[in-house]
Amino acid sequence: MGLGAAISAGGRRMEVAAAIIAGGRARRLGGVPKPFLRIAGRTIAERQLAVLRPLFGRVLAVVAQPGDHAAWSELGVATLTDRVPGAGPLAGVTVALGAVPGDASVVCVAGDLPFLAPDLLAALRDADPAAVAVAPRVGTAVEPLCARYAARLLPDAQARLASGRLALHRLIEEADRPVWLEGATLAALDPRGCAFLNVNTPEDLARAESVARSLP
Repeated sequence: MGLGAAISAGGRRMEVAAAIIAGGRARRLGGVPKPFLRIAGRTIAERQLAVLRPLFGRVLAVVAQPGDHAAWSELGVATLTDRVPGAGPLAGVTVALGAVPGDASVVCVAGDLPFLAPDLLAALRDADPAAVAVAPRVGTAVEPLCARYAARLLPDAQARLASGRLALHRLIEEADRPVWLEGATLAALDPRGCAFLNVNTPEDLARAESVARSLP
């Protein structure tokens, strides 16, 4: 299927796709879909695709509004629609898990992260293929929207949706032996320290503009 692959020391190969969980609209920023907010002249979506496409052979977007498909199509990105509106990012990740083969995994990133770190994404992709989940962790705080999920988590994700247990980080924390990227390892993978900077408010947008201007 032309996906990226993680290969273990033992030679086991696992297909890995990437999915942008596009989320809803930026109500505090004019109602624009978050991935299409502009930062220093480029949309978040354009910035993300510039990082994701060299690392993953298949990149999808999960959108909350059917009307958002056209904008992604113009970027050459296949889209899926969140089937459970209002259920938060767990719903988007569940859709992404259902879009890959049962023995594959998908690296899911939030659609409002303009400064994805290539080394971090490569580490997520290439971590132990046997791992059911791989995620960054800062102290006790998990970053579930820059993480890798095995497709075999799909039944658990669906059950959580059905029962209203919507906290996405719990899907990782309660999985069987998740792999954590943390401490000095995480710092080295995200040397600029802005991979998890998200854009929800005018203040966030101003901060992102400042960061973008400071980057080479």
